Amino acid sequence: METTIRINTDMLDDKILDGIKKMFPHKMVDIIVQPSDDTDYILSNPAYAQELQERIEEYETKKKTILIKADELI
Repeated sequence: METTIRINTDMLDDKILDGIKKMFPHKMVDIIVQPSDDTDYILSNPAYAQELQERIEEYETKKKTILIKADELI
């Protein structure tokens, strides 16, 4: 069995390790830590994906820079 856990580092605690131990009892496991690609997250949410597509189209048609902060997303 293989699983991927995507989590904000602020939420890492002993419960995560306990959960891994329960999922893979008495097994050797590889734990790889790397920054997550936010593109996958954005595209997995239809509202975010639509907003992104609209902004790309606006940029391409008007050739202007669009500034956006993460908290301005829907």
